[in-house]
Amino acid sequence: MTTNGIIKPPISRQNSRTGALVNTNEKKIALFRFRNDVYAIDEKCPHAGGPLHLDDIEELSDNTLCVRCPWHSWKFDLQTGHLLFPKRKEILAVVYPVIVSKEGKILVGFDHFDPKYFTCETDF
Repeated sequence: MTTNGIIKPPISRQNSRTGALVNTNEKKIALFRFRNDVYAIDEKCPHAGGPLHLDDIEELSDNTLCVRCPWHSWKFDLQTGHLLFPKRKEILAVVYPVIVSKEGKILVGFDHFDPKYFTCETDF
């Protein structure tokens, strides 16, 4: 599913608002497509670890896109990771920049590679 940071997730269904779970850089990431854009967010809800890829994205009245955790209905902005509901400033989900190439390859950006890739334990 991933090669050198390039991910080919099963999110080709245009009408689906649910996410796809992918593994890259030793992280589980939920990918969501909305219209022509793809969003990447940490798979686990920072509140209680709920699986964010299992729920739908929502478009709020101000056009903000969010994902709602299926366990407690907490809502996170897909662009910033900020918690939108309930209102608590201290909780933030990790979001990742995404580029979709002309060929349809999805590239997810990371601040750094997992240290595991720099040891003798890992096969590439």
